[in-house]
Amino acid sequence: MSMQPVPFDQRACFIAGQAKSGTTLVAALLDNHPQLLVLPQETAYFPTVLRKYRDVDRRLQFDYLTKKSFARVLFGGEPKWREHEYKNFPQEKFLETFERLAFDPANAQRDLLGLMAESYGQTIGVPSGRIKRWVEKTPANRNHIPEIFARFPDAKLIVTLRDPRAILATQIALEKTRKTKRFSVYYVIAHWRVAAKLARRVRSGDVPGLFVQYERLVGDPASAMKQVCDYLEIEFESEIILRPTKIGEPWDGNSAAQIVFSQVSAEPASRWEKELSEDEIGWVEWHCRDLMPEFGYETRLKAREIRHFLKPVRQERSKEYLKSRLYSLRDSMTKPGTDQNR
Repeated sequence: MSMQPVPFDQRACFIAGQAKSGTTLVAALLDNHPQLLVLPQETAYFPTVLRKYRDVDRRLQFDYLTKKSFARVLFGGEPKWREHEYKNFPQEKFLETFERLAFDPANAQRDLLGLMAESYGQTIGVPSGRIKRWVEKTPANRNHIPEIFARFPDAKLIVTLRDPRAILATQIALEKTRKTKRFSVYYVIAHWRVAAKLARRVRSGDVPGLFVQYERLVGDPASAMKQVCDYLEIEFESEIILRPTKIGEPWDGNSAAQIVFSQVSAEPASRWEKELSEDEIGWVEWHCRDLMPEFGYETRLKAREIRHFLKPVRQERSKEYLKSRLYSLRDSMTKPGTDQNR
């Protein structure tokens, strides 16, 4: 008996992690592979469409994806700070195709994200029969692993992790440029801890997936991406895989330092060492020192000092300063002797 092919909606691969931990780089390195279909923008499908918009009809979920999510720029939405503009992408055709498939009565029981991926494939002329996996990258997928596998039981999962001190350095650089006035040093460490615990579970086999460490990805991209291709059961073609693209066009990166991307480089992995102050390193190590050594991130400071907790981090505003310290204290009190701030 011949095996039935996996339905298109179930050929999903989700990339999860933390912002600035390599999720976009992994997606860009996979983008041009002939056996894959990589959505070029994150959708926040699980944290938003299936949470905030869970109880509304498909039209409102569709409107969120096409008008409000990061993916809106693929449908003609206004790009914000340094967002890719996709000037040569047929945005109107994508919108029309997605709307037609999403509201076709024959597709009423199909998943909206799967239909979006199929619409994207049709828009760029990639036959669905050629696609072994379609790929969606949203860092906050890290918070929705049970929902992912409940909805997509045949899905693949790729989890990235980066030194949390490097994450803080990149977020400081981003806030300096963006001036959002909402920069939270609490979320830097809280999101990292969630990603690290997920990486631990993937590495132990408790959660099915593949763990990709940022430092290895940029230090030895051929080896790291060969492992990714093996996991996805696709051919490793170095001339394609090691050239990051978006919709097949060369990708110039999304560096917080605004450095133009030309090739995968190990330099960003250690940039934090000359960018962070001792107190900023101390803030991260205060909260993450229990998990860091598991992934080879040795602490720089011998012990925690109260000034590392109390001193404001660059670009941190008063309101966010207070919230971050209160949230940290709350975590340490609600999980005594176990988890946060150990």
